[in-house]
This record gives sequence, structure tokens and C-alpha cells, in this order.
Amino acid sequence: MYSQAAAHFRSRGEHLLAGRIDELLQSYIFPLPVFLPEQRMLLTGPEEAVLVFAILRRSMLLGGVVALQPKIRAVELPRGGRYRLWVDWQELVMPSGEMRVSQAIYYCRATELGPRVEMVNYTRLSMPELHQEFEALALSA
Repeated sequence: MYSQAAAHFRSRGEHLLAGRIDELLQSYIFPLPVFLPEQRMLLTGPEEAVLVFAILRRSMLLGGVVALQPKIRAVELPRGGRYRLWVDWQELVMPSGEMRVSQAIYYCRATELGPRVEMVNYTRLSMPELHQEFEALALSA
């Protein structure tokens, strides 16, 4: 299960940086609760998720992120087809070579189409300035 999850999350990171957000959205179940260290968001559908991922991608690219690699720290044994994954997202920033890390817990469900995410809890954001952008997005909805 670990290698399958690692491959799945690796492709998610590639989709995000490449701007293939529609492909990324296929691994989520909506409505999607997203918990951030300082706020909560409820993405009611793919339209809202596209905006959030676009903001995240733009911030990463403007910040010099050239690679996004997941490091799975733990995988919970599935119960009733559901399980959690603890993931560190390592962001390589160029030209400095700095490595930043965001940490998240993904609440997943095993489906015929592969793992799908039902909820995300970010315990650490590498770019705390995103709080303001996400808050502005929530207020405009």
C-alpha cells in the first residue's frame, strides 16, 4: 500500500506544478473540508477547488518552487475502506536550493478508481502568507 500511495501522491505533486489541476481534482471527493493551521475551508465542488489549487500553484511558482516531492511518513491500516496518510510535501526552491516543507494528514477512501481524498488537515504550511489569500477567497464566495 505504501508504494501505491507514494506513486499516487508523487503524480499529484507533478499535476499541481504542471497546472494539470483537472487531473488533480479527480482524486478528491466533494464537499472537501480543508483544515489549515489558522482557518478552515469547505470546498463545495471542483469549481472552488480549481481556484484554491490555482492560488497554491501560482504562489509556489512565484516563490521559485521547481520540484514538489511527497514523503509519506505513515499510512494507517484501512478500516472500512478508509485510512489516513501523513505526508510531508518537500518543495525545492531555486535558485537558492532551499528545501521547504508543508505537512498534511489526508483522510482517504479506497475506491475502484484508486484512493480518493475526503478531507485534508494541514498541520504546517511552508508559505504562511497563503492564509491571507485563502481568507480573501473565502470572503469573496
